[in-house]
Amino acid sequence: MKHWTEPNGILLIHIPIEWQYLNPAIEGEKEASPYSFQPYEDSLGCFQLSCYPLEEQAPSLAKANPNGVKKLAWNRSRMDDAEFCAHMFFGALGDQALIGKYIYDVSLKNDVRIKEQLALVEDVLNSVVIVPGSDRKLASDLDKFDRFNASLAASHDLLNSAIESESYIEIIAITASQIDAYLRLCIVIAKQLGERTNDIDIKYLFQADNERGIMERKIYEHSLQYNVIDQEIFDELNTLYQLRNRVIHRYIISNIKTRDLVNIATRYLAILESVRLILRGFEEMQAQEKYGLYGKMSDKASVTDNAAIQRLYADTNDKHLLKRFKRGIEIKKT
Repeated sequence: MKHWTEPNGILLIHIPIEWQYLNPAIEGEKEASPYSFQPYEDSLGCFQLSCYPLEEQAPSLAKANPNGVKKLAWNRSRMDDAEFCAHMFFGALGDQALIGKYIYDVSLKNDVRIKEQLALVEDVLNSVVIVPGSDRKLASDLDKFDRFNASLAASHDLLNSAIESESYIEIIAITASQIDAYLRLCIVIAKQLGERTNDIDIKYLFQADNERGIMERKIYEHSLQYNVIDQEIFDELNTLYQLRNRVIHRYIISNIKTRDLVNIATRYLAILESVRLILRGFEEMQAQEKYGLYGKMSDKASVTDNAAIQRLYADTNDKHLLKRFKRGIEIKKT
């Protein structure tokens, strides 16, 4: 199983590792109720889960439970028609009204595989946890941190492909992005260490489409400010930034030669490794503390187990959405 966090941090569930969260995978689909899930391959049906403020959906129930509904109990019903079968689930927990649905083609009504999927649906429904209001921002930020890590992992697939094909411009572009990501994470950890907090300065790890984010050169400045890098690395990063822009924007209209790209790419790879080691140092430093992304309270395993690797593979697949980079997921039957 892998965890899934409602984008606003309202609730947590565990879903089968072979299930994909569909909303961001469908162009134009919003990350809002209903949230949809189905197997990556050979899907028979789709599971949906929605959550709404209890006081809006069931005001009498909310009034009777001013401190929130303490125990979740699901009421089940069917909404079949000539084309589809739909199993409906209604419940309430905390300050949320919950609606679940599993829908599949009517031709599969008596298929034993549907029974297997419904058993998984029951496991998901029973895993629902409502996050207290005071912790929802942190839960949402941690979800963005997980997506950040998946994106970073996916970028290594792109880098390996670029290196194999000797695509120097691509190597330069990807390593620049990875260096930026490593430094952003270092800054977040440095701030947590300095303030002794679990709070995540999420503006470094996530930028919405309508947000003006922190530009790359500002990240270099902030890294120097928080003693993540020294002046020598800062100067090299700025030099490479100028060279990278020349490569990307002026390759055709300048005297730069393709031969020059090899040297620039080599320098980028060298400083990428230096910054990676800096990040590792910050992670190890925070691992000794009780707070923060890598602190002891985060419950991160000291040795990465196979389940964690499989979850990362699934998250990376969700980032790519391309068969070329798709990793197989091992599903252990119990």
